[in-house]
Amino acid sequence: MDFFPYKLRKNQNNIIQDIKKAIEEKDHFIFESGTGSGKTVCVLASTLSYTLKNNKKILYTTRTNSQQRQVLLELREIRKKISDKRIFGIGMQGRSNMCILAKHDSEMSSGTSEELSRFCSHQKKLAMSNKKNQGCMYYRNFIEDNQNIEKIINWTKNKLPTAEEFIDYCEKNKACPYELNKQLIKEAQVIVVPYIYVFDKSICIRLLDWLSVSNDDVILVVDEAHNLPDYLRDLFSVQLSLWMLNNCIVEAEKFGDPSIANGVSSVSRFCKILAEIINDIRDTYVYNILENGLRKITKEKNDAFIPSHEVETEILSRIKCPSKTLDEITQDLIAYGEKIQEYKQKEGKLPRSYIHKLGLFLKFWTAIEMNKYIKLIVDASEGANPRIEAFCLDPSIGTEIIKTFHSSIHMSGTLKPLEEYRDSLGFSGNTKLNMYLSPFSIENRRIFFTKDVTTKYSEIVRNKRIISRLWSYISGICNTFPKNTIVFFPSFNTLSMFRNRGYFEDIQRCLYVEEQNMSQIELMNLVTDFKRCGLENIDSATLFSVVGGRISEGMDFPAEQLEIAIIIGIPYPKPTARQRGLQRYYDYKFGKGWEYTVNAPAARKLMQSIGRLIRDERDRGVAVILDNRAPRFKPYIKDLRESRDLIADISDFLNKNQ
Repeated sequence: MDFFPYKLRKNQNNIIQDIKKAIEEKDHFIFESGTGSGKTVCVLASTLSYTLKNNKKILYTTRTNSQQRQVLLELREIRKKISDKRIFGIGMQGRSNMCILAKHDSEMSSGTSEELSRFCSHQKKLAMSNKKNQGCMYYRNFIEDNQNIEKIINWTKNKLPTAEEFIDYCEKNKACPYELNKQLIKEAQVIVVPYIYVFDKSICIRLLDWLSVSNDDVILVVDEAHNLPDYLRDLFSVQLSLWMLNNCIVEAEKFGDPSIANGVSSVSRFCKILAEIINDIRDTYVYNILENGLRKITKEKNDAFIPSHEVETEILSRIKCPSKTLDEITQDLIAYGEKIQEYKQKEGKLPRSYIHKLGLFLKFWTAIEMNKYIKLIVDASEGANPRIEAFCLDPSIGTEIIKTFHSSIHMSGTLKPLEEYRDSLGFSGNTKLNMYLSPFSIENRRIFFTKDVTTKYSEIVRNKRIISRLWSYISGICNTFPKNTIVFFPSFNTLSMFRNRGYFEDIQRCLYVEEQNMSQIELMNLVTDFKRCGLENIDSATLFSVVGGRISEGMDFPAEQLEIAIIIGIPYPKPTARQRGLQRYYDYKFGKGWEYTVNAPAARKLMQSIGRLIRDERDRGVAVILDNRAPRFKPYIKDLRESRDLIADISDFLNKNQ
């Protein structure tokens, strides 16, 4: 408790003691505590006490870079309380964010970790050569200007900056933030990283090398843990699109078009055959084209299951070769792609090769365990870019690393049912699970729903007035109450639909809109401007965002920064083939397909969005769910109530708590 910097809230002492016990017993601990209940500071206070005594490291993982900020802010408060300079932490991000060259180059910023790592290695070699002004300027300054580096190190140790602050300071002082972080990491007790630093095997190996510790000396913290299963499924899935094959063809034509597998085919011809196969599979399984050429396009359907060996069978049939030839083609593509990477590297370019990626895809595609994967054809981008995909059903494929650590803490404000998380990640049935009630009074908030609207597709098709009625509620609330308001749309597509119909012009207050491809800096600037409207008490503002996005999870909006949240629809996952496959897998493995893969994820997204409202004891807020299916979630939202006059009900609550 010496490390806890605030007055204790309800349940925080219990959380701290339970975490302490799990760490001392070298165990794993999974818990839920309501949004805004102070989970981050509880975890830091309990784990820091142990790590300083036992020479351990805290590896604190988050889904997004924006969630890292809170960890460093809480760490500052802890060090301020006990004045111990040993308490030191840093935030690490991927090279695409930390490399200053990539920051100002659109092609490089889109590079994979492997591509940027190769590019960086080449630039460092040039910088260390005797040739003047060669290689990366920021790395040259890192190895040559010792006085400047010492200044940055001292500033970092004193300031405990967020990753964004650290990157900006390094750029101003013309030094490489990525290399400086690698140097500082050995002295840090708390290292805050995105999930990929732990769950990508090659990156994790490098990280542990920089830390110079064994796995048993690491205490892992997984923040916003409800995101981890889906993250791991995506991380261990692979796909091959028409767009990628076209890039392979362009690459082959540019760098030569050699034969592969002893003259069976050229690279470009093989890619064209693959493209034809993907189109034909799409036509067969998604569009249901019959043998007589009749075409039946179902616009609601954009993916379908394909037999596990369909692609391989089609390849061998069309190039007329035995099965072992496919292995030779795969190896030749990888080798040829590596040559292209080397050539680009020498030219000072990002060492990207689509042919190399194609070879790796085929190697993975032909070797996966079909009891843990499904193979899909996906008709993406209005039919312009179909793809084949091997989708990972079992996230526990990526969690073996967790079991090698000293212990792990998994937490979220919306994790129930906890058994689903435990089972999905492959933890034993004896793993400690706990739920803590919210420390905030239920009287601090109101959660309303309405019965006359929904986003259910079949009802919208049947009743054309539902869309205009939805917008009437949205604009009515936004224009009536001079309070900072966030409207959470079910998707960017839905947000764009309302925008394209000209509805946004009805909003009579300052309006901020989250764009789908916003950079992290752009998003944080948007949120900062929105918050300022509430704090300065001018006219307040409205922010349009999406459920399950970066704003709806992990961002704080205390007091007047957010007082009304509107959630449009129930965020059920789309009934795609991928979703059906996942539901069947969980039915087969646990007997709980609907609960684990449909109901629980939707409830979590609802609760995450609602959780932006109440962040401390003084906060007051109103949430509105615009969907008649909301009562299905009363087991998760105990204080849910129907409203037949939203404006009046919201006004009564706000006036009562004025």
